[in-house]
Amino acid sequence: MAEPNGLLIVLPVPFRMKDGELLFEAQACNGLERWADNFGYVRVAASVLPESMAEQDRTITWLNTKHLAEPHRFELVPLPWVASISDFIAHYPETRKRLARLVSQSRYMGFGIGGLFSDWAAIGAIEAHRQKKPYAVQTDLVEHEAVLQVSKEEKWPVRLKARLMSFLMDKYYAWIIRRAALGLWHGADCYAAYSRYCRHNFLIHDVHTKPSDIISEAELDAKSQHLMTDETLRICYTGRMATEKAPLDWVKAIEKAHRLGVKLQAIWVGDGVLRESMEKMIAERGLEDVIQLTGYERDRTKVMQYIRQSHLMLFTHITPESPRCLLEALLNGTPIIGYESDYARDLVHDKGGGAFVPVRAWEKLGELISELAGDRPRLAQLTREAGENGQRFSDEVVFRERSQLIKEYL
Repeated sequence: MAEPNGLLIVLPVPFRMKDGELLFEAQACNGLERWADNFGYVRVAASVLPESMAEQDRTITWLNTKHLAEPHRFELVPLPWVASISDFIAHYPETRKRLARLVSQSRYMGFGIGGLFSDWAAIGAIEAHRQKKPYAVQTDLVEHEAVLQVSKEEKWPVRLKARLMSFLMDKYYAWIIRRAALGLWHGADCYAAYSRYCRHNFLIHDVHTKPSDIISEAELDAKSQHLMTDETLRICYTGRMATEKAPLDWVKAIEKAHRLGVKLQAIWVGDGVLRESMEKMIAERGLEDVIQLTGYERDRTKVMQYIRQSHLMLFTHITPESPRCLLEALLNGTPIIGYESDYARDLVHDKGGGAFVPVRAWEKLGELISELAGDRPRLAQLTREAGENGQRFSDEVVFRERSQLIKEYL
């Protein structure tokens, strides 16, 4: 049933304008359709990524927004891209006016905060507060902590700048969240960091997988039985080769397990700025027959196949974020093994399906891989736990729950 005036969302995911057509990231398009299923009409505002950057970025699958299901349900509002403080100052007056119009026209609104001077969602929240309209805030990253983490090994000027940015982000977000009617925190790290500021808080999960993507009971049984006799341990990761993912730690953990005598095959599905560094390390350490880097895979069906065929989803995240790939691993019956975080621990604390070591402890992670390779009954148990745990994750369920919260508290 359509809601009067619908939902406004301002997102950190960018649009792309190509040949006069407005494009959007594929999974974000799925999210828009699920929002529209629950609210009837959705206004979506996001920055437009410069074409030079869009052409270089090999990690995004773009869809033409004219192919959205029932496109009359959407109003798409491109906002200017901000690369500097001067850009922000130049674009601020007109963009604030556009956001004010959208806020005034909308019954419900949610702002996906992220960034500092580039964050139009934060400006939208400020405008909603000015108009005395309740709003929800959502994020999947503790940004002010992530800035510090990724700069730890940089030179002191970079670390100093990161400390200043972190301080400003922390205070800025706290002001916005305190005035929000609802906090929707993707993952336990975000919940722990931000829930103290908001009146009503809920831990949510942001997934775009369909109910049909979830592993069946028969498939889970077959997978658990097969790994008991498969001599080769199969490891995967799906995501960007970026600093916050610590891909070099991932390589070193696999090397440690390999040196301990584990027969394994590891695959990283994705691309990013650290690909060359990964390739160099793999070559220097003679791991070409052990680790495969596939590059970015646009076909989500193939990505899910990689995950389902693996015995472990090995991850080395060093920042407090909530990567979707861990949810996708669980719903495919693939245990999540990696660096401990509130997010990862919360995913498995009730139903199981994972095991963790401290952040940056890649040697211990390699030893854990070796232990699991040698204890197949334990690995089979983790596999069953992962598959049963993953039954709760589908786009229909999580978007319906989130929409009900917005309607209740706004």
